[in-house]
Amino acid sequence: MAKKNKTEGQSGKSKISYEMTFEKANYKWMIIGFAIIVLGFILMAGRTDDIFNNAEVFTTGEKSFSTLVKVTIAPIVVLIGFAVEIYAIFKKTPTTTDESA
Repeated sequence: MAKKNKTEGQSGKSKISYEMTFEKANYKWMIIGFAIIVLGFILMAGRTDDIFNNAEVFTTGEKSFSTLVKVTIAPIVVLIGFAVEIYAIFKKTPTTTDESA
């Protein structure tokens, strides 16, 4: 939730200003993480007949490229995307403190 700060203006009325919870850098990381998650789900999309019903996989033991991508690589990409999202949420932006006053 955004923090409220009350300040008095020159006219005597109090102005309420809001501090954002996340900074611009956090939102950039969130967008990157979301794009990685979407990429992972796109890699998972498609027909699954070749994964489970393909007789070649059971007779030769060789997996097709689509099987490798859908079953192994795509879930790893999605997990990486979630890790980027967690990083974006917990990333602290450096604050400047002016202690000269």
